[in-house]
Amino acid sequence: MIGRRSIRARVLAAMFVVLALTMLGVGIVTDAVFMNRQINDMETRLAQGSQHAQTLARQQVDAEELVEEVRRGTLHVSVQLADQTIVGDPPPPERSRYVSEPLDTTGELDDAVVTVWESTDPVINARRSLDGSLLLVGLLGIVGASLLTVVITDVALKPLEVMVDRANRITDGERGIRMAAAHETTEVGRTAAAIDEMLDELEGAEIRARAAEARAKAAAEQMQGFLSDAAHELKTPMAGIQAAAESLIQLPAEADEEREQLAFLLGREASRGGHLVNSLLEAARVDAGPTLHLELLDLGDLALAEQRRLQLVHPRLEVLVRGNNLLVNADRQGITSVLRNLVDNAGRVAAPDGWIVIDLSTDIGPGGIEMALVRVIDSGKGIAPEDQERVFDRLVRLSSTATTTKGSGLGLPIARGYARAHGGDVVYRDDVEDTLPPDEDGKPRKAGACFEVSLPLARKTSPVPAVRTDVNA
Repeated sequence: MIGRRSIRARVLAAMFVVLALTMLGVGIVTDAVFMNRQINDMETRLAQGSQHAQTLARQQVDAEELVEEVRRGTLHVSVQLADQTIVGDPPPPERSRYVSEPLDTTGELDDAVVTVWESTDPVINARRSLDGSLLLVGLLGIVGASLLTVVITDVALKPLEVMVDRANRITDGERGIRMAAAHETTEVGRTAAAIDEMLDELEGAEIRARAAEARAKAAAEQMQGFLSDAAHELKTPMAGIQAAAESLIQLPAEADEEREQLAFLLGREASRGGHLVNSLLEAARVDAGPTLHLELLDLGDLALAEQRRLQLVHPRLEVLVRGNNLLVNADRQGITSVLRNLVDNAGRVAAPDGWIVIDLSTDIGPGGIEMALVRVIDSGKGIAPEDQERVFDRLVRLSSTATTTKGSGLGLPIARGYARAHGGDVVYRDDVEDTLPPDEDGKPRKAGACFEVSLPLARKTSPVPAVRTDVNA
């Protein structure tokens, strides 16, 4: 369990146990080595004494002289003659080591047995003294090492104290502080690096959470504004419908001409309100993520269809479609809505006597994907640089592009939403004049606004027939 005991207490306890076990092990090993060395030395002396006694016996020395010659220091010697007479020291006591063997000689010492022995009491006493010294040294060593360990532990734990201080500062709000380990190869360094990575991730999550909160707040504000704007936009046609309906009710039976005018006004305002409601519903579907039914579509055919439709709405408008037939895998309703919104916007600003060019081409997009491009260029006044992105916001209608026939302000957001759902985009372009064909008099065209649709290309086919629609041509 983390944090139940302090690291300092754990280190000190561990060091105490290690030192105690080390001292105990050293004492046991030292005692064993000492005793082994003493016994070996004793046995060596006994073997040498016995061998010396054999040598003296062969030299025909008497028993007393043999004992005197062999006896040295703690080494005792006794000779038991053939008549059981013992010459020299008494037999070895219980706590002793000895060597006893018959003498290989003739004469007085024939059949005699020599015993060389040494008492183990001095060794036992020396062992006791050594054990006492080892115990004292061990205790002093443990105490000294424990004190030294306290100092070393404080020094070793200093980086952790720094980490704790920085962690407290981070808790108090200093989010930019990091542990900043000098060496990530050490345990503390790896811990500090892991904490820094965790802090980076937590700070990133906190930033993302704040950003998500800001986006949610902005989305809520945008939705509230959208609903307010939608209510305001619907208020106008609804007021017109209500006024026309009330006027119709109050008209006398013989006012046929006024009734016809009011019926026309009623129908126009109802159509306007219905168009706005449809646009709002379509914008909501795009925001929610439209369901796409993909099929192979020819953008050239769709452009020609929009050209013919636009000619019915604006008979005097010149409309030119040029470029290659471009095949894309797309949703027919969605792409038709994209082109229709762009073409209708262009028709409103270029009519009644202007021109529109629908240009189809290809280009390499992000990631090396070949994209189909459809540019809708009109002869209007264009859009100011500061408004070129704002026009993609909902219910935005610029005063510089206002006409007598106003749109809903939802066409461009819907077009961009559908295009992005297909993996493409709709953007405003202001660098297309060099690509425009000359007019009928051979003069260069001056472009107004240009909106470019990009979609992933399936394949490119033959050029679109160069169809120019102009009622005056």
